[in-house]
Amino acid sequence: MKLSFRKLFFFLVFCGLVMPVFGMTIREFEEEVWRLTNAQRRQHSLPALQYDNGLADLARIHSNNMVKHSFFAHTDHLGDDVASRQPKYYPALIVISIGENLGKFSNSARVFTPQELVTGWMNSPHHRENILNLDYTHLGVGIVLQGNTLYATQNFAAPLVKLRSNLPKSMDQQRIYRISFQYMGAANAKDLNCTLIYPDPEAAYQISDDQEMVGAQPLKIDWQDKNNFSLLVPFLAGKGDYKLCFGFGGGYYPDGVVLRAR
Repeated sequence: MKLSFRKLFFFLVFCGLVMPVFGMTIREFEEEVWRLTNAQRRQHSLPALQYDNGLADLARIHSNNMVKHSFFAHTDHLGDDVASRQPKYYPALIVISIGENLGKFSNSARVFTPQELVTGWMNSPHHRENILNLDYTHLGVGIVLQGNTLYATQNFAAPLVKLRSNLPKSMDQQRIYRISFQYMGAANAKDLNCTLIYPDPEAAYQISDDQEMVGAQPLKIDWQDKNNFSLLVPFLAGKGDYKLCFGFGGGYYPDGVVLRAR
């Protein structure tokens, strides 16, 4: 069984003037947007979003691209939305769902406040829906100031796992590799399962004397602690592109870590 769940919200925030604030760096501004976002969630009895530096870098990439290529949209100059940019620029993170809020503000005094930004999003139904989405557990904020204009990107996500091992571009099919991950999901970690998808969809894996899996095999998860685990990955179906996919109840989400066996 294959499970797939991905929510995307593609809307733009209003443009307008903001009140001045002094003595704040861009990074402090980003962190304050995160803090105020969580303050809104607390008011609605929702758990706080954890800050993820990788999602922040992803958000900064989009804010920078909007400045560099003179556009303001969820779809960038290469035709990618946040669901496409995330595996391109942050492939270590495997997500169940991902979303994005954007903001663009102009002010001749070049001073802006995180409060006005978050308030603006909360006054917009679709942005508010992202901020108050119970499924999201992590957030990154990317702010870029260009002249008199501030560009803001919020990237929300419900991550499942994060790759911790540095993988070679290609792997020896004759070897077995131990690959490490961090579990980042909201569900009970002990319910997590991993499936290795074969490059040959007809290749069979013998689970028992009377049961086999075609095109894939289950892998045993070795937990180091409550958040970190590793897998022993063999390449039993020969050369080609394998994929490590994760899920629950015997199913798996289609996005995963690609392993190239040569």
